[in-house]
Amino acid sequence: MSHYEYKAIPAPHESEATSASQTPEARLADAVTVRLNAMAKEGWTYLRSDAFALTGVSGKQAVLVFRRESDFGMFGQDKPSFGTFGPEAAE
Repeated sequence: MSHYEYKAIPAPHESEATSASQTPEARLADAVTVRLNAMAKEGWTYLRSDAFALTGVSGKQAVLVFRRESDFGMFGQDKPSFGTFGPEAAE
């Protein structure tokens, strides 16, 4: 059985200036690409993006969600229900 760990990072909300990208859309796409590639180098796989409302702030903050396989070390043998939310997790 595969076990995963997850990580969410803020998605860029402003484009980053580069000489190769001339439009705001292209600059924003480049900023997202940089973040995706940086996470991939660390073994993370992109899953999706989500947007969350923040208290006291207008609009929403987008986050990029990643996952990678993890065996959780000792938990694989000692705590077989680690990471579950059903009744077996209460043991």
